[in-house]
Amino acid sequence: MPLTRSDSLNSYHAIEIPAPLSDDAATNAAVRRYSPESLLGGFLVGPENRLAELAYRLAVDGVPVFDRPIGATSLDPVETAVQEPSRADVEILLHAAQDGLLDSVLNRANAPKVPANVLFDMATFNAARRSPDAPAILGYRPLESLNFSAPLVFYGPSGSGKTRIVEGICQIRRTREPQKSVFYLSAADFARSAANAIQRNQTLLFRQLITQAQVLAIEDADILSEKEAAQFEALAALDESIRAQKLVVFSFSRNPTTIPGFLPDLAARFSSGILIPVNLPTEETKRVVVDLVASKLATPLDEETRQRCVQRLPSTIGAICGTLVQAAQTLATSGKTLSIDNLDDFLARRNPNATWTLDRIIKTVAKYFAVSVVEMRSKKRSKTLVLARSFVVFFARKLTNATFREIGRQFSNRDYSTMIHSTRELTETLENDEELQRHAREIARLLDAEDSLSF
Repeated sequence: MPLTRSDSLNSYHAIEIPAPLSDDAATNAAVRRYSPESLLGGFLVGPENRLAELAYRLAVDGVPVFDRPIGATSLDPVETAVQEPSRADVEILLHAAQDGLLDSVLNRANAPKVPANVLFDMATFNAARRSPDAPAILGYRPLESLNFSAPLVFYGPSGSGKTRIVEGICQIRRTREPQKSVFYLSAADFARSAANAIQRNQTLLFRQLITQAQVLAIEDADILSEKEAAQFEALAALDESIRAQKLVVFSFSRNPTTIPGFLPDLAARFSSGILIPVNLPTEETKRVVVDLVASKLATPLDEETRQRCVQRLPSTIGAICGTLVQAAQTLATSGKTLSIDNLDDFLARRNPNATWTLDRIIKTVAKYFAVSVVEMRSKKRSKTLVLARSFVVFFARKLTNATFREIGRQFSNRDYSTMIHSTRELTETLENDEELQRHAREIARLLDAEDSLSF
């Protein structure tokens, strides 16, 4: 549903994603009241994530099927009944709908303009066809019923919203088909369960449990690149689920085709999937979020304060909502308004250096790299764990007064010289490594330390 702050916001939509609720009634009420879904009328999607919105709707509601292959050059009606689109055709259709360019995809230069969301409006699209010979949308079909063997893959940085999208798919499918099971778990839990099954010689039972679900969703799947046994189980689960026409969804922190370490067969499945980037909100999207939340809270903002909110508030939609609500309520108890000076003062008091404890840094880095704190503190030396520990040392030295010896005690009493070498090597490599710089910026953002560090 379009938002209506001004005509320029017609490209902003709020999609309905159920908020995760606890068993506690008071907590449920608070979640409903202050969640992005409640404050924004849904999960806000700006132009930078329109493709993710379309993919979400595709997984929840189905996808239109044309009466010919979309990539065909001829517009003559085909004699066969219904031809399923290929994976590439579906991607072309998604991108075209994202940009409002379905007419050019269908090679109709003079076709009348149709809305950008025509992908989900059969009547509008069919009425806008230039001639009866142009293809018509015949109807909706679930993603898993299409005849290409590929998962739906969302990838994007931490905080971009991919978790909310995957959760939303699972929750809605569970609500609509309560008699069918949905498996939604992290890759770390999947790998741990697979290892336990192998150790107990229960691999067949594990596979049966996983593949009985109508929807299989695995989050933070980057970690699988370092766990070969889990990859074999993921490959088996993926192939069996798709063979049985069930929906499979993965999420990654980056495009899985750029992650080394996957088995060739599994890497091929990922690359043949529908790959959907999920991006952090742009400044314009953040501005829309700030305006909507301020309006919901009946807190007027002048232009200077509005711009400061965009610059200083966290970069994720959920964090923007939470911080703005907390700022407005905290200031209101003191009889203050949300001005630029009061906002700066609130943020300074909310994020003092004392909150950057060694324990918090370890937990934040562990979550970012999708590993457990136990693994971080162990003597294991996988590539991901070594990198994660290096970032802990790096941020601990930047943001706390912890010594190298104190940091080393957190990691199985490693020698302080190892800690020194770790941070020195990372610091030197950061200067020229864009990938490491991206990791550093993301971790700094999760720690609310963007204003204290630069990369």
